[in-house]
Amino acid sequence: MMNPRDKQPILIIGAPDEPHAAFVFEKLEALGENPVYFDTRRFPTQMKLAFYPNSSKNTGGHLQVDSKSPSIPLSAVQSVYWRYHFGIELSPSITDPFIREMAFREIDSAIGALFRSLPCLWVNSAQAIEQHRYKGFQLKLLSEAGLRIPDTLISNDPEAVKAFYHRYNGSVIYKPVRGGAHTSPVKKDDIKPDRLKELSKSPVQFQEMIPGVDIRVYFINGETFAAEIQSQTLDFRDDPKAPIVPIELPETVQAACVHVAEELGLVFSGIDLRRTPEQEYVFIEGNPSPMFLHFQEVTSYPIGARLIDLLRNPDRLKRSKPRVSV
Repeated sequence: MMNPRDKQPILIIGAPDEPHAAFVFEKLEALGENPVYFDTRRFPTQMKLAFYPNSSKNTGGHLQVDSKSPSIPLSAVQSVYWRYHFGIELSPSITDPFIREMAFREIDSAIGALFRSLPCLWVNSAQAIEQHRYKGFQLKLLSEAGLRIPDTLISNDPEAVKAFYHRYNGSVIYKPVRGGAHTSPVKKDDIKPDRLKELSKSPVQFQEMIPGVDIRVYFINGETFAAEIQSQTLDFRDDPKAPIVPIELPETVQAACVHVAEELGLVFSGIDLRRTPEQEYVFIEGNPSPMFLHFQEVTSYPIGARLIDLLRNPDRLKRSKPRVSV
């Protein structure tokens, strides 16, 4: 019987303290695979990397994730699951501010080069992950692809914000430009001068309010799994007990979800939509590293199984020609 360590490694960008990364690791391990965590917080203090860009003359290099583990030839990695980049933790021994800044840049560049160079299946790629940070650009790509998105304004200009607010008779929401906080309605007090002055500190993303029902669609390697999130709140994340009800999307909407993933360079995505009372489907975003455990539990959709199967069998990837730009 083959020792799992003799099998091609499957990298998981994450750590055991992140539930989805742990789920994937444990499932792969139970199937006799060789999953390996890449916890960015551990590099370079506890991990060793040797990366040769001129890989035609070398093996590409190797990675050692801790002192007890053998080195992994980079050329042997068969797939990567990007769950969560924890950021960079500098050694506390570096106290000089300038040296700390330089060390951060060097570490970030080394990791970034590695993540963009491994010639294997990525779920999802570093480029697709990075693109998601620029939500306005992602929306622009979807709009250019002919998909209906909310009318959106990203601005720190009080006059532009007031005009946008009045265009929709106050039916406007706001959220972070990059994400990380929940959606809120714009109130009358928010467009008063003292409140609008806050825009000088940071731009904000404003959108027309889209009435209707929230729908989450999981896309994985050409398949879609959809459910209504019957929330009573503006942002369904504020309603953890909201019923999640499996639905069958119209074929045209399923095809549009596949189109979203292809446009954003994703092989796995959590796509958020709203279905209006007029039965129009409005695309909100495509998440490149979605949480899925709770959704899977309440719907019985085989999302995790599909993800595991793809990581184990990268040759089963359904090829397309996605556009990824950063």
